[in-house]
Amino acid sequence: MLMLHAKKYCYEKVAQPTFPLYYSLRKLTPVERDQIVAVHAFYREIEEIIFECQDYELGLTKLKWWRSEIAQLGLERLDHPVMIVLQETGEFLPRVQQRLLNIVEGFRENTVPKLFVSFEDIVVHWMRTAGERELLINEILQSEEIVNSEIIYQCMLVIEMVNYIQQLRKYLRRDIIYFSADELQKFGVTQNMLREFVTTPEIKKLLQYQVEKIERAYAVTKTLSRTQRRKLSHLMVRCEIARAILHEIQKSDFCVLENWIGLTPLRYAWIAFS
Repeated sequence: MLMLHAKKYCYEKVAQPTFPLYYSLRKLTPVERDQIVAVHAFYREIEEIIFECQDYELGLTKLKWWRSEIAQLGLERLDHPVMIVLQETGEFLPRVQQRLLNIVEGFRENTVPKLFVSFEDIVVHWMRTAGERELLINEILQSEEIVNSEIIYQCMLVIEMVNYIQQLRKYLRRDIIYFSADELQKFGVTQNMLREFVTTPEIKKLLQYQVEKIERAYAVTKTLSRTQRRKLSHLMVRCEIARAILHEIQKSDFCVLENWIGLTPLRYAWIAFS
């Protein structure tokens, strides 16, 4: 009963039928689905600390609590639903612990919002957070190394960059800016302009520049073999959904600061089964 409750909690948090993640799970076994959903739920728990804790010390305290929970994996009965499910990762448990700790540490460095100097700095941050999430999922799903980490990172960039653009208004309200200082300067965009929540011509050019980087990252997937794509089905579906969302954003003339632009569950399903 405890495990059923824990799984329900994880699915409700990140994999309801209205969420894109739900549609990326169809080719996985039930056990794999539960573990992958738990990884995503853990990531959401940590990310929410950054969004919700305006108090720096409170944020650090919550992250410290999660580190202690991670340390107890495999040692004793845990209370948090996410950790109860992750406890069942068996042989992967040591790697699960390390990856989860890496994610917490990656987010700890961003507890106080900062402006990244270059895009490379942003990529490093994403590699240490979302990248660790995707590497962990890849390790759980594969019994052997058939896809190198560079491929995983490029797919992660597609997903994270589209997610940031789509939810730009939400991130800006928390002063989280994943546009580098040099790119803002290049396109004549200031932080104050972004916080006015109006998509100006300058901001549109900045966003179009992000699209070009997303397409370059996505191009790496074209080098994958059929076997590799099958092994990465969970990640591939999420990439395709992200690109479909990006196309809708482009069709809207990048009006993400004024409107929420997304896809319907029917569209998610169509992409997943294509």
